[in-house]
Amino acid sequence: MHEELKDTSDQITGTNEQDDDKIPHETWNYRVFVIQGILTNVSKSIGSARLLMPYLYVATGAPVFLAGMLMPIVSASRLVGQFVLAPVINSAGTRKWFLFGGWMATATGLAAAGLSAKLSIHWLVMIIFVLAVLAMGFAKGVNALAFNDLISLNIGKSRRNIGVFFMSAAAGAVTIGVTWATHALSSDSDKLDHYVNLTLSAALVTATAATLILLFRETPVTPATRLQSDETRSTWTKDFMAGLSKLLAVLEFPWFRSYLLMRCLTATVTVAMAFYAVHGATHHAHKNNAALSAFVIATSIAVILCGPVWRWIGERSQRILMAAGAAMVGLAGIWSIAVDQTPALQTVMAHSLVFAMAAAGIQAVNGSRMLFLIEAAPKADLTYYVSASNTVSAVFALIVASVFGYIAQIQGGIWPVVLVSALNFIAAAHALTLRQPES
Repeated sequence: MHEELKDTSDQITGTNEQDDDKIPHETWNYRVFVIQGILTNVSKSIGSARLLMPYLYVATGAPVFLAGMLMPIVSASRLVGQFVLAPVINSAGTRKWFLFGGWMATATGLAAAGLSAKLSIHWLVMIIFVLAVLAMGFAKGVNALAFNDLISLNIGKSRRNIGVFFMSAAAGAVTIGVTWATHALSSDSDKLDHYVNLTLSAALVTATAATLILLFRETPVTPATRLQSDETRSTWTKDFMAGLSKLLAVLEFPWFRSYLLMRCLTATVTVAMAFYAVHGATHHAHKNNAALSAFVIATSIAVILCGPVWRWIGERSQRILMAAGAAMVGLAGIWSIAVDQTPALQTVMAHSLVFAMAAAGIQAVNGSRMLFLIEAAPKADLTYYVSASNTVSAVFALIVASVFGYIAQIQGGIWPVVLVSALNFIAAAHALTLRQPES
């Protein structure tokens, strides 16, 4: 969710604002924006690298250690995508073809993972899943850049804000409907086929969203930069080195180092859902074909219900919201442990509460930690603070996922849940100690 919040904040504070009445094709584009945005959010909810991908992966019987690493791989690939294609997107006259390519790459990755799930060659399944999440992450990075420019230049600010909130609520309802319909149509299939069909549904929704963006009547813009001449390349190199120096310089500030520690601790939020999914899959993947659908629906309901509460808390304190979200993810782990140790609780309904609590907590943390940084960091250097925090936390999450994945492989899925839960409670306590800089 933090990618979307960052995109939204960029749009609201951006300098490329136009008078709503003077934007060509705005009414048509707004309709495309809303419908396509609903489908995109549905795709993110169902085809989640936090829940669906690790659950499906465990259900294939492949080595468990990779399951927790899928989401961190997505985050790392996202950063690479932004770094590699930012100059290209910035110098392009149109944006929608980048978005089309990104969403189609995501749809292809989901479809490939789903179709590979029934292969009996586990090393091949592992390779396909890694390639799938690499494609999904790279596409996320590209789409975050291109979508911001496309919408800010072609839809007025007031309509954008209304559309974002409407899409979020509508997507939750559509997610529940698509998930339930997929489960109902798969009633005669075996358990693995249920999960494959849900993955293919996510791929189909994503491909439809990709196609719809082509209906957007984009107003071409004059390319901002053309890295063609030697002089321009030299300037770009100097700017890059200056930016790199600035990126290292922000680490000197004590308040930012404290924030960065919090980002590393809450990197466990990124991997928490994946390990909860691994634990859930060990209990239900081969016993109840409705489990994954129930977990997806539970996350959607939780996000819908908790959104207004988190917004109310965030208006008063982002630190408290961060702490509450991390504590909620930690409590999800405690409940998961209780389910593991109590046979009477080992039902799909009881386990759904784990995913509902985790989804609500992730929603709070992802939003609050970005908004805290936006409020604390100097506006002129915000990009460097965001880049530093995203890069460090993504690397840390990948390391944590690797270690916890190895533990899950040799000790069982419950031990990473214990560790993730503990780290989230530590993150909640540390979030309350954060202070904004004096100036």
